[in-house]
Amino acid sequence: MFSVSSCAFNFFLFFTCHRKSSSVENKITQPTKRILSFQGLAELAHREYQSGDFEAAERHCMQLWRQEPDNTGVLLLLSSIHFQCRRLDRSAHFSTLAIKQNPMLAEAYSNLGNVYKERGQLQEAIEHYRHALRLKPDFIDGYINLAAALVAAGDMEGAVQAYVSALQYNPDLYCVRSDLGNLLKALGRLEEAKACYLKAIETQPNFAVAWSNLGCVFNAQGEIWLAIHHFEKAVTLDPNFLDAYINLGNVLKEARIFDRAVAGYLRALSLSPNHAVVHGNLACVYYEQGLIDLAIDTYRREKGNVSEAEECYNTALRLCPTHADSLNNLANIKREQGNIEEAVQLYRKALEVFPEFAAAHSNLASVLQQQGKLQEALMHYKEAIRISPTFADAYSNMGNTLKEMQDVQGALQCYTRAIQINPAFADAHSNLASIHKVGTDLKLDFALKLKPDFPDAYCNLAHCLQVNIVFYLKCTMLVIHRSFLLFLNYKKTSKTPVSLADCV
Repeated sequence: MFSVSSCAFNFFLFFTCHRKSSSVENKITQPTKRILSFQGLAELAHREYQSGDFEAAERHCMQLWRQEPDNTGVLLLLSSIHFQCRRLDRSAHFSTLAIKQNPMLAEAYSNLGNVYKERGQLQEAIEHYRHALRLKPDFIDGYINLAAALVAAGDMEGAVQAYVSALQYNPDLYCVRSDLGNLLKALGRLEEAKACYLKAIETQPNFAVAWSNLGCVFNAQGEIWLAIHHFEKAVTLDPNFLDAYINLGNVLKEARIFDRAVAGYLRALSLSPNHAVVHGNLACVYYEQGLIDLAIDTYRREKGNVSEAEECYNTALRLCPTHADSLNNLANIKREQGNIEEAVQLYRKALEVFPEFAAAHSNLASVLQQQGKLQEALMHYKEAIRISPTFADAYSNMGNTLKEMQDVQGALQCYTRAIQINPAFADAHSNLASIHKVGTDLKLDFALKLKPDFPDAYCNLAHCLQVNIVFYLKCTMLVIHRSFLLFLNYKKTSKTPVSLADCV
């Protein structure tokens, strides 16, 4: 999961305690009592702010402000309180008052930057953060806020530099280092991201977020078992870590360890019952189990896990009607059940939500091909390949469509490309063999070695063998006929006994 630190809010309080002494005894004067009262109330407001009791914090801050309207610490705290309550105009007002009192107050510029960022005025926000950092180069919160704004503006490299600057002033900020790792991971710099997460864990071994993020890196690098280990460590450290359970379920699903994937998703749903993505992912597992364990028995498949998957997808879509993955996967189920028109509608809706959804393009094309709508099917296969140039299934299926359209050369190119992408793709080998007439039986034999339970390959091989047998029989008859003629001719010119085998 990718996240950056939320805006840091800044305020500081100026308190001075004056004690006057007498020759007889220490006495607390009225001004000193007032200062102590002010300080105590300010500390109370600060504690209330930190605990999230913004209403009480605001009430006490207003008392302080009435006592000292020029106190920049109070103005900053009021600015932060109003920001947390999403009263952006009031927040900006108090930040501006603080700047009027002290134009060199970096924290006030940063708070004002937070308001601009929340309004979507990213350039203004960035300018205010940079100004705050010019005033106070070691202002760590300023760097964190600047990084968040730069990410929102799409300047990922600039955000990386902002986080690096913050860490130069305080290398022990493990949360910031983890956020830096997230940025590097998003940029594809996985080894650098891994180093950040490892350093964060070294600084704080119980930081579950870094363990989970490190698991994401290992998963991206294909280190499935290391990914599983790190996700499991994350949920051990934080049993309520929703994202880690989802990540764990996802990687277990990819590893086809379906029972544990289901357990991970169910735990995630116990933490967030209305999480549409988890419902969709759980449905994927049920569907996969149905295809693997129940594919032979259609009745069991339709009455068993596929119905559970359908229920999960419907739940996901009730929670999030525009969840493209659930629309696509529910369409797959409808297609398996023979509800073709409903499947087509769901595929089209998925593509309305997410036009760059390669799998949905390919799935829709496959249904259209079966309906004989070859030109439209071809268009969607081409879209799938444009979006995902290494989509071997789409190449192979597009080859089938081109073959139906009598474009044999185009079909050959598609099958060949599919095999280049995935040399172990049995379907593509079988499809290629069905076109070739020389060496076909060898290609089909290879396809069957890759996929022993592949019925199309058996049919194609049987057809090829049938053709070859007829060819061999014709050759044999020609040889026998030729030999018999030679035998007759030889018998006329020689008296030496000879057998037919000698002529062959």
